Amino acid sequence: MATPRKAKSADSATRRRLIEATARLMRDEGYAAATSRRVAAEAGVKQALVYYYFPTMDDLFVEVLRAGADTALERMRTALTDDDPLGTLWAINNDARVTSLNTEFMALANHRKAIRAELKAYAERVRDIETAAVTVALRANGLDLGEYPPVAVSMLIAQTARSLCNEEAVGVTNGHQELRALVERQLSRLAAPSPQAPTR
Repeated sequence: MATPRKAKSADSATRRRLIEATARLMRDEGYAAATSRRVAAEAGVKQALVYYYFPTMDDLFVEVLRAGADTALERMRTALTDDDPLGTLWAINNDARVTSLNTEFMALANHRKAIRAELKAYAERVRDIETAAVTVALRANGLDLGEYPPVAVSMLIAQTARSLCNEEAVGVTNGHQELRALVERQLSRLAAPSPQAPTR
């Protein structure tokens, strides 16, 4: 007979497998593919276990979003404290695997209020972290934050990268090389130390 600790550990492992299986299906085939039957098959468990751990599919989708969000936020906080936060922000948002899953959640949020609320909370936390990192970088380079609002700069970097990933996912690449080169030139200029003002 399993001890309570072993039973709890098995429960936790099964729950985690269901969350990971759902994320894989959403990323690889889209959220519509993530049915209870497909999730169970992908996780290697009986279909009834999906509803044992998650009363509704919305509950499962919310947990997938939360699990990914916690990992992404921690990674972002760590990465954006490096020597080139703007370049790092660009690189993070150029990760096609993350972008594809986010796109599926955006589509799902159009139909599910619970997902919309969770996604909104996550997006606001991400924007706060990105804006704080951009603020530090712009100040270090002596830029006028009124003329270059950090929230706008962070959105330009992140949204441009995500848009490129979304287009590439459907085979659209016209102009991408030129836009990437343009963005990277601008980011390298911002990453360079600002020249010292002449002393008098």
